[in-house]
Amino acid sequence: MTDKTITKREESLRVFNQAASMYDRIGPGKFSYFGQRLVDAAEIPTGANVLDVAAGRGALLFPAAAQVGPTGHVTGIDFAPNMVRETAKEIENRNSRNAEIGQMDAEQMNFVGSSFDYVLCGFALQMFGDSERVLKEIHRVLRAGGHVALSTWAADNPYQTWCHDVLQPFVDSPSAKDLPAKIDVRFDTPPDIKTALQQAGFENIRITVEEKDLVYADEDQYWSSLWSTGIRRRLEKRTPELLQQAKKEVFRKLQALKQPDGFHSVSRALFAFGKKPVW
Repeated sequence: MTDKTITKREESLRVFNQAASMYDRIGPGKFSYFGQRLVDAAEIPTGANVLDVAAGRGALLFPAAAQVGPTGHVTGIDFAPNMVRETAKEIENRNSRNAEIGQMDAEQMNFVGSSFDYVLCGFALQMFGDSERVLKEIHRVLRAGGHVALSTWAADNPYQTWCHDVLQPFVDSPSAKDLPAKIDVRFDTPPDIKTALQQAGFENIRITVEEKDLVYADEDQYWSSLWSTGIRRRLEKRTPELLQQAKKEVFRKLQALKQPDGFHSVSRALFAFGKKPVW
């Protein structure tokens, strides 16, 4: 494992530990929306045994648990202990008897091979230090004929493009050439995702596009929502003065997105589905 891979892992762990209490809890519930849509599209049957990789606050875990019913089971794993703790409390509060979550490294899963019927992963591939290894682990823990369903942000995702254009003058972004190849892969186009899944051993790969016009109540809600996601890693390194300038610019440019019911922002995602061959 390279130093930069280790740094990326440590940075992801720190950021998502800090964001855990408010992750997807501010604003229109972007991850919950796409999580439900991915579970619906995966067509998971009742009684299935499901793994949710990088489960976070349960955007996939809870709809999957509802889908598989009392005869099925959903196991969530996440690298960030604060995410695990928050989601475990919610599982208990919901009295979800067919769901559980634990802390685990997705690059080295503590499951025997062929343990699951379905493996889900929402908006996390680009966050891993070694995404190729995670996909191979997903392939390993799936039974023959099992299915993978994952989501990523599209390269032309309007939300991210808008954020990048507005915030770029205020934040530093490492160029691709400064990152090792396994970190530079973004999985934001259908060819990239298809190639990665094929190399991991999957077949019958299908990729669809999903988008949603999400509405934020006001400028403060939009700004706070940025801090509840991975974008906070770029914001929190700014000086207070620069951060205040960035906030003012976000508020100013948000006015172009204002409609009577709030501020509209379109998010576009890619859903990818594959099958482990029966050999």
